Amino acid sequence: MLNKILLYLSLVLTVALIGVSWALHNTSKDRDRLASNQNTLLSDIRHYKTTNGNSAASIQKLTLTKSELENNCNELKKQIQDMGIKLKRVQSVSSTSTQSDYKIHAQMKDSIVYKDRIKYLTLHTIRYSDPWIYLSGVIDSLNFNGSIQTRDTLIQVIHRIPKKFLFFRFGCKAILQDVKCTNPHSKITYTKYIEMK
Repeated sequence: MLNKILLYLSLVLTVALIGVSWALHNTSKDRDRLASNQNTLLSDIRHYKTTNGNSAASIQKLTLTKSELENNCNELKKQIQDMGIKLKRVQSVSSTSTQSDYKIHAQMKDSIVYKDRIKYLTLHTIRYSDPWIYLSGVIDSLNFNGSIQTRDTLIQVIHRIPKKFLFFRFGCKAILQDVKCTNPHSKITYTKYIEMK
C-alpha cells in the first residue's frame, strides 16, 4: 500500500515538474520577446542609399501577440479587416509609406480650339512622362487643370542578422526588414514590420 502511494506521489510530482518546466520555458521566451520589442521601439529607422542611388530603409522586427495588435495598433487592425483577412491568420504585417518630390520641367505648346468658326481660343497644354511619373494638363488663362500619376514599387526583404563571437557567426541576433524604392524620385518616410506570435 505504501509503495502505491509513493508511486502515485512520484507520478504527480513528475507531472507537476513537467508543467512547471513548460511554464518556465514559455515565460523565458516571452521575456526575450519583450526585451527584443523594447530594443526595437527604442531604435530608429536607418535611412540609406543603395549603390544605384535609390532610397532604402532598415528596421528591426516587432513581435506582437494577437491581443497586443488588437489593443495597440487600431489603424493597422482596421486595414487588415478592410482587406477581408482574419486577424488570427496573420503571420506578419509590413507597412511602408513613400513620398515623391519631383521638380518637373516640361515644354508648353499651343493648341487652337475653334469656337463658332470665327473666334478661337489658345490653350497651353503640358505633357510629361518617364517610367515613374506621368503629367498632363491644360493652362487656360491663369488656371491649370491637369493630373499627375506617380508609380513606385516597394521591395521588402526580411532577413536575419546572426550573432557574432570573434570570427564565428551563429544563431539569430535580430530580424530586419529592408525596403527599397524603385522610383529614384521617392523617399521612404516610414516603415513598420510586425510579426505575429
